[in-house]
Amino acid sequence: MKKIMMPYLLAYFFLLVSYFLVSFIMAVLLSFMHVSSFVYNILLIIMNYFLLSVFTLFFFKNIKEKPWIHGLIFPFIYLIIQIIFHFQEFKFTLLLKPLWLLILYFLLLYIKKKQQ
Repeated sequence: MKKIMMPYLLAYFFLLVSYFLVSFIMAVLLSFMHVSSFVYNILLIIMNYFLLSVFTLFFFKNIKEKPWIHGLIFPFIYLIIQIIFHFQEFKFTLLLKPLWLLILYFLLLYIKKKQQ
């Protein structure tokens, strides 16, 4: 059980730490530079999708057995976590991030199979 859960725990811990670091860096930088809310939102979206891409790659590298099953479970857990955090303000745009994770994961799996 520990062998199966460890890639999930490591990947989600990586994402949590990355979000905290990026939030801290952006808070410090934006306290010195005054930018519009539009620019701030664009920066957040770019950083968010970049971190999600690295997060997916990190998870993909740690999975050795049954990559198809883990590829379906991985974004589903992320979706549940997002629904829990955004329960009172649920928007359908929240479904785009788990969809991005799913597409990126299976794209990495496809590229790996093509290389073999």
